Amino acid sequence: MKNLKSNIILSAAFSAAALFASVAHADNDKLQQAYKSTNVKSSLINVCKEETGKGKKLTAAEVSKYCTCAVEADGRLTNAQKWEIQSTINQKKSPATLAFVQKQNKDLQACFGPQLTGKLKTLTEEAMKSAQAKK
Repeated sequence: MKNLKSNIILSAAFSAAALFASVAHADNDKLQQAYKSTNVKSSLINVCKEETGKGKKLTAAEVSKYCTCAVEADGRLTNAQKWEIQSTINQKKSPATLAFVQKQNKDLQACFGPQLTGKLKTLTEEAMKSAQAKK
């Protein structure tokens, strides 16, 4: 049961983190500038790289791979799917229960590759332990 719960949390972490967190942590000015760019996708990837790189938990190559995969995955989500994810979170449920999120998690893991996926899982587990210790 503990392993199942861990997999659901990690799956949710992949979807939430990869889809939104990387770019969401950037200040609004950087995001607004990215959306004004003549190449929005590339600008969003660059903002993600800048923000994700600040954590110094991933190598430059890993940051690049993570941001490219995350921004591309976010770009494939429809507004309706984003609303469904937010509604699920607002219901205090895991978005990992949604079929399209499960598929996207598999696609993201394939994009990341086994090495980066493993590292992200480890970092997610460490962050969750740290957050629980602070409670």
